[in-house]
Amino acid sequence: MSAPRPTPQQAAAIATRDRDVFCEAGAGSGKTRVLVGRYCGALLEDGVGMDRVLAFTFTERAAAELRHRIRAELGRA
Repeated sequence: MSAPRPTPQQAAAIATRDRDVFCEAGAGSGKTRVLVGRYCGALLEDGVGMDRVLAFTFTERAAAELRHRIRAELGRA
C-alpha cells in the first residue's frame, strides 16, 4: 500500500528545502511525512550527504518510525 499524497501545505514544506521551516501540527497530521519528504529530497534531489542532515524527534518511538519510513522511502527510490 502506498502512502497518501501530501496535502498542498505538506508539499510546500517538503519542497522548501532552501531554508528552515517550522512545522506545528497535532497527532496524525502528517509531520513525519513532511520530515521524511524533506530528508529524502535533500539526499536524492539536492545531493546532500547523509552526514550533513540532522533529523530529530521528541520520543524514541517517533524516532524509530522516522528511521523506518526514511529507509522505506530510500529503498523505493
